[in-house]
Amino acid sequence: MKRKNYTTFAAIHLGSEMLSMQITEYHNTERYKVVECCNRRIRLGEATFKNKIIPFPLVSEICEILIGFKRLMKEYGVEEYVMQATTAVREASNQVFLLDQIYNKTGLVVDVVDMPKEIYTKFVAIRNTLKAEKISTEREGMLMMDISSGGLGVTLVRDEKICYQGNFHIGIIRIKESFERNRRESMHFNKALTEFLSSTIGPVRNELGDSKVRYLVLSGTETELLLRMLGLNEQQKVHRIKAADFHAFFDSMRQMSLPQLIQVYKLPENVAELVLPTVLLYEQLLHLIPAKEIIITADRFIDGIQLLHIGNKTNPVMRKELEQELISLFHTIGSRYLYDKKHAQQVERLSLIIFDKIAKAYGMGEHERLLLRVTCILHDIGKYICMRSYSIYTYQLIMSTDIIGLSEKDKKIVALASYYHANRLFDKTNTLAPQVEKELVPVVAKLAAIVRLADALDRSYMQKIHSCSVTLKDNKLKVLAASKEDLTLEIWTFDDKSTFFEEVFGIEPILERVNK
Repeated sequence: MKRKNYTTFAAIHLGSEMLSMQITEYHNTERYKVVECCNRRIRLGEATFKNKIIPFPLVSEICEILIGFKRLMKEYGVEEYVMQATTAVREASNQVFLLDQIYNKTGLVVDVVDMPKEIYTKFVAIRNTLKAEKISTEREGMLMMDISSGGLGVTLVRDEKICYQGNFHIGIIRIKESFERNRRESMHFNKALTEFLSSTIGPVRNELGDSKVRYLVLSGTETELLLRMLGLNEQQKVHRIKAADFHAFFDSMRQMSLPQLIQVYKLPENVAELVLPTVLLYEQLLHLIPAKEIIITADRFIDGIQLLHIGNKTNPVMRKELEQELISLFHTIGSRYLYDKKHAQQVERLSLIIFDKIAKAYGMGEHERLLLRVTCILHDIGKYICMRSYSIYTYQLIMSTDIIGLSEKDKKIVALASYYHANRLFDKTNTLAPQVEKELVPVVAKLAAIVRLADALDRSYMQKIHSCSVTLKDNKLKVLAASKEDLTLEIWTFDDKSTFFEEVFGIEPILERVNK
């Protein structure tokens, strides 16, 4: 019998309007074939955004659809699957009951992703498509706008680096539900909605400042509708449109009332109600930064699920590229709070040398390595607010920042490790200290201990150590620091800070200066 040389994978997305499944046979990110696509319309968004509860009949409907999906997965011999839920499930107060029902009736485990991860998943898919189209950001920037039913993600990319990322709770269905029907039909609705959107996305305007972009990239659930109204082929993967043509389209649309939209574009009423918020939101986005060209992609969240899964398993080059883009975003966040970049980079460099020596023996892998890098970059941004007790402000700033590519759990680990690199763990006398959940203690302690040691090696903030090597033998971690400068401050601080490292790892750190 011939052995098959591919893996069968199912990506499932429980969205606000659609329950979708995509089955793929893959070798790697270059060699794969989508063998089945299933889309079933559900009205989760409207129910959740209005009442914060998913009605039980909808729960039953979702389970029935998923039972059908399971049968298909069995027919295709699916070996791996990822099922993720986004905005509507994320915001439902009875989320836990829905997930329990799904598991009990289908055996499927659902990962409810937060908004930054949702935006990042789509970003990965769009990024891959634009690279295939040879659309680059090397010389001119690109502003990516992803609009879903419940939110808006804004990402500025320049020189293949993420320079800004922001998330807003102003999705299309959410806007619709924010205004009563009689208000939506009012002759003043367009102006009121324009002002509402302008005030909501004002922070983006402030962040972007004088940034220049060539491309405005639009994606999301309503882009298909937009393409249809523009008379373009909805099946095409990428559309490139001149900004002037786009503005002309918006100018004509802006003048139309809801009844006129229904008549001119032959739209059902429930669809037309979504058109106007979509059009006015796009218009506001276009005013943020004048772009020369508009790009509309057909990439969906499910495409991102698929690409990330296959890429993480088969494409180390892609993983590295994505990681570097995330690192650029972390530095952008650091610069927002006037961090000392040279110090952050030195702490990161020294931390990674220690990490790479001990990681495998202490159950840490690539993901923990990434979290360590974020912690190093952001570990003292709280000094932007107050030099005294800065670590608590560092914790608060990280926790209050949307960071794409990190889950809420990841973000909390980074925030806690940043705080505890400068504070005693389990100090019951400190009532202000953030609490660490029991299951997070090991990883937080390991990352904090490494950063604490590396931070001590640059206590002067002068990057005196130009190279460093680490050896591990007989439960002693020998750090050989090469420097031609006086390291007295670093040596004293290292001695003071090494106790915690020894408590966490059972290894005694020893610092030796090498004069070269």
